[in-house]
Amino acid sequence: MAEVKIDCPVCLDTHQCFEDTVTQEQDDLARADAPKEFKSYMCFNCGFTSNSAYTWDSPDLKKAQLGATQLMNDVAFYDEDRKIMWFPSIVNMGKLGVIYPEGTKNNWTYKMAQVRQLSEEELKEERYQGHTEILDVDNAKDYGQYDFLDACREMGIIKDL
Repeated sequence: MAEVKIDCPVCLDTHQCFEDTVTQEQDDLARADAPKEFKSYMCFNCGFTSNSAYTWDSPDLKKAQLGATQLMNDVAFYDEDRKIMWFPSIVNMGKLGVIYPEGTKNNWTYKMAQVRQLSEEELKEERYQGHTEILDVDNAKDYGQYDFLDACREMGIIKDL
């Protein structure tokens, strides 16, 4: 695997966008039509991500679009140089919480929701039966479109680049 810094095609950041390349060995277990090289992309400034399978009209891109929120599809960015689509990230780190985009095409931010323990009163509610904690989206913290790295730091998943 090789990681290199690239210029982000979405926000044009030159310091916090990375391309990872994985070269797959062609052996008996690999599909004959599988690409020999797979690239993934992540910008920690704007939070957009992509991969080499998200080419126009590809089954992988169609699947990603179907699984994405309306907002993610509305603000997706087509990278003319690489011929791939980029989307804002959703980062689910389990007990640490979730970072996700929220809003409308013209007015959106990243949110970071943390996991919290249920109160004694909440534990008695039927809707929480069997659970001791929830993802606290009601108190999610806002981050600007170019503050994705700050959300990652606060969540504790990134110390320093």
